[in-house]
Amino acid sequence: MRIELGAGVAVLCAMLSGGVMAAEQPQQCRPSTLPANVELLADIGGALRRIFDRSPTFREQCDRIANATNLRVRIRIDALIPSRCRAFTIVRRRGYEIHADVHLPPSGDHSELVAHEFEHLLEQIEGLNLRRLARVRGSGVHELEGEVFETDRAQAAGRIVMAEFRRLRARATD
Repeated sequence: MRIELGAGVAVLCAMLSGGVMAAEQPQQCRPSTLPANVELLADIGGALRRIFDRSPTFREQCDRIANATNLRVRIRIDALIPSRCRAFTIVRRRGYEIHADVHLPPSGDHSELVAHEFEHLLEQIEGLNLRRLARVRGSGVHELEGEVFETDRAQAAGRIVMAEFRRLRARATD
């Protein structure tokens, strides 16, 4: 997570290694399974619907995000994701409101990445001070560089959702 004072901007980065890929043109769409406060700026509704259908953990994340009346989320496909990240989220706070832009790569299995980024959103909803927590040994919050933070919690959530998604996908093909 990157925090810039004054601007109220935070960047949450899935530091899982990755590269730059071709971008899709933004389109506004939202599958009915996602919360009303989540807007898709790319045609990834089908992929997110499959993740939602197969992962109880992802459904729980969506329920909590839907209940956060102060949160607005946009999910976009981004070909210019920094090479140190596989995905990232920019968070802007305006008083009580939280606006988040989730950036995902153009292709691949998004189950781990979207769950990882959604967990960062839940950390923001809960009001966690990642800057302070990064200074506490054993907190599970790590400052990676220049106020870019990562959390064990988001990494674990991504792995759990990916495992749930793949387990049910494997059963469907048996």
